[in-house]
Amino acid sequence: MVLGIEASNILAGGGITHLKELLAHAQPLSHGFKKVCVWSPQRTLDQLPDQPWLEKKTHSWLNRSIFFRMLWLTFVFPKEAKASIDVLFSPGANVVNFYPQVSMCQNLLPFNPKESKLYGFSLMRIRLLILRYTQIKSFKKAQGIIVLTPSNITYLNERLDVKNKVCVIPHGINPAFLHEPSSKKLNNPIKLLYVSIVDVYKHQWNVVEAMCRLLDKGYSVELTLVGGQYPSAWKKLKTSINIHPEYAAQITYLPAIPYEQLTAIYQTADIFVFASSCETFSLVLLESMASGLPIACSDRDTLKDTLGDAGVYFDPYSPESIEKALIKLIEDPSLRQELSGKSYTRAESYSWSICADQTFQYLSSIAKKV
Repeated sequence: MVLGIEASNILAGGGITHLKELLAHAQPLSHGFKKVCVWSPQRTLDQLPDQPWLEKKTHSWLNRSIFFRMLWLTFVFPKEAKASIDVLFSPGANVVNFYPQVSMCQNLLPFNPKESKLYGFSLMRIRLLILRYTQIKSFKKAQGIIVLTPSNITYLNERLDVKNKVCVIPHGINPAFLHEPSSKKLNNPIKLLYVSIVDVYKHQWNVVEAMCRLLDKGYSVELTLVGGQYPSAWKKLKTSINIHPEYAAQITYLPAIPYEQLTAIYQTADIFVFASSCETFSLVLLESMASGLPIACSDRDTLKDTLGDAGVYFDPYSPESIEKALIKLIEDPSLRQELSGKSYTRAESYSWSICADQTFQYLSSIAKKV
């Protein structure tokens, strides 16, 4: 059999990480695939590992705007796929005229109206509405759907019935992030860390407000924010910092940094904070778990699927709730040590090798059903 992977919209972030790690750890021959063909823009192909069984393909339209990529997907790709592959995997959940195919849910924002509304009237809001339509169409058309946590199924079932064709396969963790928890005392000041793009559903401003409340109460803390930025959210974050100019020196912002440097960033922190209110699966949360950090985390079900009972949870919309979670960790050394150990142990169970094996086994099973 020949497997095709349509990755025309896999351009950055977690999507690239997943595709790179999947192909780096895959053993397709053991699942009946003699070859794997990947179609994507050249900049994506350049980041993928070389494998004897992997054929990387692109097209001039794939290296232009989204308009041309959609033209390729509609008029060029189906003919080429039908002539060369036996089953299709679409990790970006594009709508493709091919049978059989497996789609994948890597973005829950289109299926969460409350979170989508945070973008107001904007191009991003329109984009999410379009994505909701196209992904529902993709999931209906697919013979199988891969989701990343059990709670993902709940969100999808509100729009369509996916129970009979869904498979839960979580992402893995890069072993470079694995550092056993330390029993060292907290730094002075206590170093809080939040790694994530500054976006409307990430609530960095509420974390800033929670930190300022701690400073008002006499706690010695500082906050480091790491990640890129969505313009309106960045403006909101700067406003929240400017409200407390006396505490601005306690806040450090680092733009998106190379992936390889993240391990060192995690090791400088005392407590990790994750305040996202909408996640399909958070690699950042998993990385912080693997780094042996005590974690104060948003109370969303998809995050609880990963962290379990190994963190202190809060309402990401409430600075007071975030503050209480942080105080709980700061004031209780034994709790920090217990939760760090639990989260590290949970992180060890996540493996890209397991992810790749389960993914290719599932793709093979779909192909053999035809």
